[in-house]
Amino acid sequence: MTALVSVDHFLSHVYLLALPPLFPILASVVETTVTRLAVAVTLIYAAQFLCQIPAGELVDRVGGKRVVGGGLALTAVSVGLLGFATSYRHVLALAFLSGVGQAAFHPGNYALLDVAGDAATEGRQFSVHTFSGFVGFAAAPALMTGLTAVADWRTAFLTVGAGGLLYAAVFAASLAPIHRRTIADAPDAPALATDGGQFESVRLLRRPLVAGMFAFFLLVTLADTGFQTYTTTLAVDLGHSTAVGNTALTAFLAAAAVFVLVGGWLADRYDGFAIIVASVCWSAVVLWAGLAVDLTPVALVLVWSAAGAGFGLTLPARDRITNALSDSADTGKSFGIVYTGLPIGGALAPVLLGQVIDVSGQAAAFEVIAALFLAAALVVLVLRRWR
Repeated sequence: MTALVSVDHFLSHVYLLALPPLFPILASVVETTVTRLAVAVTLIYAAQFLCQIPAGELVDRVGGKRVVGGGLALTAVSVGLLGFATSYRHVLALAFLSGVGQAAFHPGNYALLDVAGDAATEGRQFSVHTFSGFVGFAAAPALMTGLTAVADWRTAFLTVGAGGLLYAAVFAASLAPIHRRTIADAPDAPALATDGGQFESVRLLRRPLVAGMFAFFLLVTLADTGFQTYTTTLAVDLGHSTAVGNTALTAFLAAAAVFVLVGGWLADRYDGFAIIVASVCWSAVVLWAGLAVDLTPVALVLVWSAAGAGFGLTLPARDRITNALSDSADTGKSFGIVYTGLPIGGALAPVLLGQVIDVSGQAAAFEVIAALFLAAALVVLVLRRWR
């Protein structure tokens, strides 16, 4: 099951980055600008924000397999239909629909992983799942531009969409309804299915540990999105080329991906709270130390690699703690509510950090990013004491 769910996560991240590599071509086809096309990405995350909590509710009612399979099919069809887009409005509408499908992945995938393994290997399962998402991000630009070079941009979208739709069918045929059976057997399932109104996920925020993990997700996503958004502009501000900035960003993401796997091994053996505190503090300290000296191109890449390593180490422990907060019948709700911090952070970070840059400059924005890591560590310290 871990392999099936991880491939699904890979495809999810491919679809998240399917549009941007082809923005220059799409802009001329639908007669708009690249800047306006970027609204499509915003709509993907907006749809995730709006639909992720309902998706978590649905996971705990009908099972993760149905929700994930349906979400993948909807996203694949939406991306495939971009190959027929003839106007800016078509692109925006299909981007939003793909985001609706994307909302199913986190609550559904983690609910499936929860019932697939045991406590001794849970961290490693989560790390493989997260690593597959990093690989999806890395593969998307090459895949989309490669297919466009071999055929054309319409064929690229149609091919990627068809591949996802085919995998949705494989996923549905290969996966047993084990999560649905777990829900049916859970002693608290009837109460969860009938009490509390339409969205019981929001009630979970009354639990301090759930609310705290939501805050942690939000703070770390603000920092991560800041790295992804402004690393290249920082490199240019320091007098380096955009190639140096892109290399530093690649180093950050590559180190995070590698150390996700290390973090899974650690999360199965040591206290997850301690792993997170040590790792995000490491990222904050190396970033502050790097900004205090002359960041040559080599130094920039090394500092960003070190910060990415700390970020990657946190992720399996983060997911393991979130899963531990869930009862057998509300795993989808728990992950649905805390993972809502991701689209919120992703939407807010460019704007908030952009304001910092306008007032105090590029370096100040990354000092704030380091402070966000430190604030996330403080949140987890409080949660550890509360637990």
